[in-house]
Amino acid sequence: MRSSLANVENNRQQILREMEEHRAALAGLESQLHAPVAPTWPPVGFYLTFYIVAGTMIGILGSVASFGLNVIGSLLVKQDPLYVLRVYGTIFLGEAALTTEDLNFFMLVAVVHFSVGACAGAVFHVFVNRFVPDRALLQIVLGGVYGLLMWVVNFYLIISWLQPLLVGRPFILELMPFWVAALTHVVYGLTLGLFQPLGRFVPYRPAVS
Repeated sequence: MRSSLANVENNRQQILREMEEHRAALAGLESQLHAPVAPTWPPVGFYLTFYIVAGTMIGILGSVASFGLNVIGSLLVKQDPLYVLRVYGTIFLGEAALTTEDLNFFMLVAVVHFSVGACAGAVFHVFVNRFVPDRALLQIVLGGVYGLLMWVVNFYLIISWLQPLLVGRPFILELMPFWVAALTHVVYGLTLGLFQPLGRFVPYRPAVS
C-alpha cells in the first residue's frame, strides 16, 4: 500500500516538473514572439529611402549649379545678378517682382526654386538607379534629357496658363529667352547625371582580416 502511494506521489511530482518545464518553454517562446525584430543590414532589395534622400541632395546641387550659371551670365552682361529670381518671382508678385528689394521675397523664391530642384532630383535619382544603375554615361545623357523635359513641362504646360491666371500675364515666358531657360535646365539635368556616383548606396562591410 505504501509503495503504491509512493509511486503515485512520484508520478505526480514528475508531472508537475514537466508542467513547469513546459511553462518555462512557453514563456521563452512568448518572449521571442514579442521581442523587436533586428533590422537586416544591408537592406534587402532596392533601398528606396536612401535614394530619395540622396536624390534630394543632388537635386539641390543641380539647382545651385543652374542658379549659379544665371548669376554668372547676368554679371557678364552687367545685369542684376538676382534677375533670375526676380523673373521667377513674378509668379507671386507679377511685375512688382522686377523692382522689389524685399529680402523675404528673394528668400521665398529661392526656397521654392531649390525645393522644386530637390524633388525633381529625388525622382530622377530613384529612376536611374532603379533601371540603369552603374551606367554613368547614360545617366549623364538622361540627365540632360530630363532637364529639357522639365523646361518644356514647367514653362509650356504649367507656367503658360498658371501665371496668367495668377497675375494676368506670363511674365516668365516673356522675360526669359527660351534658350536661356533651356540651357539652365540642361545644366541642372547634367549636374544630376554627373553627381549620380556620389549618391549610390554602398553598404559598409567590415574588412576581413
